[in-house]
Amino acid sequence: MCAYRNLFTGKKNMITTVAIGLLTLSALLGFGNREAYANNWELFDQGEHLLLPEGPIVQDGAIMVPIRPIAERFGYGFTSVTASEVNLKNGKGSSLSVKPGDDKAVFNGNVKTLEQKPSYINGNLFIPLSLAGELSGSGYSIVSDTNLIQLRPVEGDAGEKLNSQYWYSFSTTEGTVAVNSLGQEMLSTSYTENPDFGYEELIPVKKNGISAGYMNRAGELAFAASHYQLGQFNEGLATFKDLVTMKGGGTQVRIGYLNRTGRIVIPAAYDHAYNFSDGLAKVVKGGKTYYIDHNGKTAIPVISGIQSSDSFSEGKAAVSVLVKTGGKTTAKTGFIDTKGQWVLKPVFDWAGPFSDGIAVASMNGKSGLIDKNGKWIVKPQYSKDAGFSGSFENGYILFVRRSGNSYKQWLMDTKGKLTAVPGADHIGTYSEGLVPYEANNLYGYKNLAGDVIIKPQFAWVEGFRGGAARAHIFNQDDTYTSLLIDKTGKILWPGANH
Repeated sequence: MCAYRNLFTGKKNMITTVAIGLLTLSALLGFGNREAYANNWELFDQGEHLLLPEGPIVQDGAIMVPIRPIAERFGYGFTSVTASEVNLKNGKGSSLSVKPGDDKAVFNGNVKTLEQKPSYINGNLFIPLSLAGELSGSGYSIVSDTNLIQLRPVEGDAGEKLNSQYWYSFSTTEGTVAVNSLGQEMLSTSYTENPDFGYEELIPVKKNGISAGYMNRAGELAFAASHYQLGQFNEGLATFKDLVTMKGGGTQVRIGYLNRTGRIVIPAAYDHAYNFSDGLAKVVKGGKTYYIDHNGKTAIPVISGIQSSDSFSEGKAAVSVLVKTGGKTTAKTGFIDTKGQWVLKPVFDWAGPFSDGIAVASMNGKSGLIDKNGKWIVKPQYSKDAGFSGSFENGYILFVRRSGNSYKQWLMDTKGKLTAVPGADHIGTYSEGLVPYEANNLYGYKNLAGDVIIKPQFAWVEGFRGGAARAHIFNQDDTYTSLLIDKTGKILWPGANH
């Protein structure tokens, strides 16, 4: 198998490319990794990002949202609420009747079939996004090539206006500065070790190295959470870690989940717990690995013979189990769906997560690409000196080939076609129309045609998100400065020294 992964290694050697499995290949690239916000759906109404107590949640491919904050925003009142039926009405005479567990709803007297049954999750009734669109009076839309959902739209370029709400965090000697993708300083705080807001409304923050709680976009502590460690929100739930005193003495870390109101919805009972995706989270307890739903209930029990497993991506999770073939027992990888059923049998040596409908997989020590049906788009043919880096983003995955002590990178599309970026042997992940590339140990950006859009001038760069990207330069005193640039290379924010 020869699938390559990018790892952030710090300061002057920012990315080391390594092979997973049989081959180890190291080559300094100089490109920083992007924060992983792309998997979270973000909900907007008339340009305002909505703060939901939990969600949006993806269930069997359907996007689910809590009904109450959305209905009340559109002027609906709840005329009756029971465990079996919820009725709403607004001042204009519009009405909605929803029954949890029923795929039919009645809107303004008309019966509508829903793609997913409404259900209660941690006390909140969740409905399909399409039904929330009915309440808005204008349906909903998704901004092209993004995970940004609009209920009632904004005037003009929606992508540009919504992207201005993407916030980056930069560490300073005083604390942290949050800068939006237009380069405007939106917030300065003494809280430290702050992750990017991205489009999120709350982020975990620390004070004097100790977790303080979650800060909102006004710089206020929305709620205190004095846990050992706090995570970021995924599908509206975040992990938290507590140090628990054991009966025999000593302490041990236990992990649970809380929502955006600060309520602990799943107690700290797990040895390991991972982020939610596709409505489920992988957890480990007492040496056993299984998957839970947002209510903390076991959705997929322990799988017989399991050796390793991944979180869900695009409705599937890679799982390795022991399989007997030819009288020998070996670990093979396949994919399960969110019901725990094998949708691709465990026949692969290894397989990565699905992205853009494609996954890297290997068989007989050679890697290729498969689609969601397990069909080889690129037959397993790469071993030792060639393979794939990361996963698909914006329709492309990095492909690396080594020759002696040198290496070259291409982009491969979802059809398996290789694309060379003219004049660039060492490139990074394609994002928002631009490709990072290296020339004479400096980094800039080209488009797919090979035109220089931003000339090489930085020590290392990162992918674009929200129309902006971080770029970094080294200073003479062995420190470095992190800047924010736009797609022309213009410095939007002058930077913070490290």
